[in-house]
Amino acid sequence: MAGLSEPRERPDVLVLEGGLPLDREVLATQGLATVVLASSVERERLRQRGLQASFLDWPASLGELVEGVRASLPPERRELPGEGAPTTVLIADDDPLSRKLLQLHLAPFRFEVMAASNGQAALELARRRRPKLIIADVLMPGLDGFRLCLALRKDPRLANVPVLLTHVGAPDELDLRMAQNVGANGFVRRTQEGEELIAALLRELHSGGPSAAPLDQGLLCEEHLYGMVRRLERQVGLLAQAERAARESEERYRLVVAGSYDGVWDWDLRHHTMWCSPRLLELLGRRVEDFPGTYDAFIAWVHPEDRTRVEQALVTHLEEGTLYDVSVRLRHADGSYHACVSRGQAMRDEHGRPVRMAGIINDVTEQLRLFRETQEAVRTRDEFLSVAAHELRTPLTALRLRLQGVNAAMQADTPTSPERISQALGSADRQVQRLTGLVDTLLDVSQLQSHAPLLQLEQVDLAAVVREAVARSEQEASRAGCRLVMSPMPATLGRWDPVRLAQVVRHLLANAMKFGPGKPVEVTLEARVDAAVLKVRDHGIGIEPERLDALFQRFERAVPVRHYGGLGLGLYRVRRIVEAHGGAVTVDSKLGEGATFHVHLPREGPAAANSRV
Repeated sequence: MAGLSEPRERPDVLVLEGGLPLDREVLATQGLATVVLASSVERERLRQRGLQASFLDWPASLGELVEGVRASLPPERRELPGEGAPTTVLIADDDPLSRKLLQLHLAPFRFEVMAASNGQAALELARRRRPKLIIADVLMPGLDGFRLCLALRKDPRLANVPVLLTHVGAPDELDLRMAQNVGANGFVRRTQEGEELIAALLRELHSGGPSAAPLDQGLLCEEHLYGMVRRLERQVGLLAQAERAARESEERYRLVVAGSYDGVWDWDLRHHTMWCSPRLLELLGRRVEDFPGTYDAFIAWVHPEDRTRVEQALVTHLEEGTLYDVSVRLRHADGSYHACVSRGQAMRDEHGRPVRMAGIINDVTEQLRLFRETQEAVRTRDEFLSVAAHELRTPLTALRLRLQGVNAAMQADTPTSPERISQALGSADRQVQRLTGLVDTLLDVSQLQSHAPLLQLEQVDLAAVVREAVARSEQEASRAGCRLVMSPMPATLGRWDPVRLAQVVRHLLANAMKFGPGKPVEVTLEARVDAAVLKVRDHGIGIEPERLDALFQRFERAVPVRHYGGLGLGLYRVRRIVEAHGGAVTVDSKLGEGATFHVHLPREGPAAANSRV
């Protein structure tokens, strides 16, 4: 067979790795029980080639491989050596973790395992209950593995019990010679996987008996002392390396925990205690000394509406192993709730029972706020596009109707008076002016969004600017049924842009007339030593308190768009222009009692960066 040595006798089971090339001779072994370790792709390929076999997923554990081989054997050959009666294996090792790991490796073979923490205890246990095989670590306090083996060989009842010596690391020449001197059946390197040790154990159970009688003890003492000193030196070196690695790992862990924005938690399920990293407590505005370290104290921080859902997610993860990844609101020390995401993973014992669970908590309050703001911005943009289309379509429709009327009148048999034509053209011109104003507003807002408005500064009397803007708004006020009331205004000189400030006054007047039709609009100007304060007050519907902060943002509105027209850009333009002058605009309002806008303008004007003289 390709890649296989010719067996001296026909085997009961052929175990193959599916990734190896298999020729006709291998495929011709049909009739021989075959177990193949293969991936799903390789499995399908081999089946297509006609290979009849039992398949195991690659890679497979030693226990899975043993069970697969047993299942492929005839029923009368499925028992392991001594399986008809209890097969007792004695483990002698002073390291409890090593004993437990070896017991886990032996579990699939259904051995009865006894364990002892030192050589003397193992010898006494073996004398009370003779095992079928002994596995002994060579480095143990008191009676080490070599001397234990020697003592067993000198006991007539235990002389033929197979003994396997084991330790971390590959044995050297002295180790092998000493193992032979004390009559051990082998010296096997101990690994986490345990394949070499299990293979040697099964081999010895088949054969049985010591490999050789022990040599003279006097000769053994000298080599034994030298060998144990060398092994202790190696052990100390390995322990030092492990300690350094553990210290470095701990330092890395601390660095990650300290540098991470996430909070870390660790829940001891057996003792119902909980540890929270300082960063997690900081996220919640709490001090380390104030946290009692219990699960109940931690779960009390969860929002009452989220608590049942979070605890159910924990139970499901612990019982079924499903992903634990939940959104949760946690109470901050100031009483507010922070939006968080909690993720974790349970750790289980050898029986699969969860004993500990650890994870992280990430505060996503800011991300959630930004997400909601983005959603609101998209909604506002879409609403603006709809309103803008409507605002542009309205004058276009009116203009089209006027032009169609003029055209029809010109083609009619009845002469049309010049007055009617002039009136129609005047109406059309007003619609063109409205369209021009809308387009200019959109262009101006686009520029204001990318940079501050460029100002043409000069020495200006703000009172004159206000009086002219009010006069230009009289016709619009008449249509709205509003009376514009100006208080006496003293000359108020400052370094400003008169065109831009006129836009501010007209926007504020238009806003007052829109939301307070039929009611007066009051305009006052206060001249201070270093500043001017313009006030525009209406007696309209007023503004809800929660809308005041967003009132001067782009596209924002204090009322539903279906009730009032406009692009929602006027107050945004006011704020940008006033801020470009180094000033500020504020509003006082109560719902149903109108609103008063205050424009504060420093007399010296803005910084040079935003101006042109």
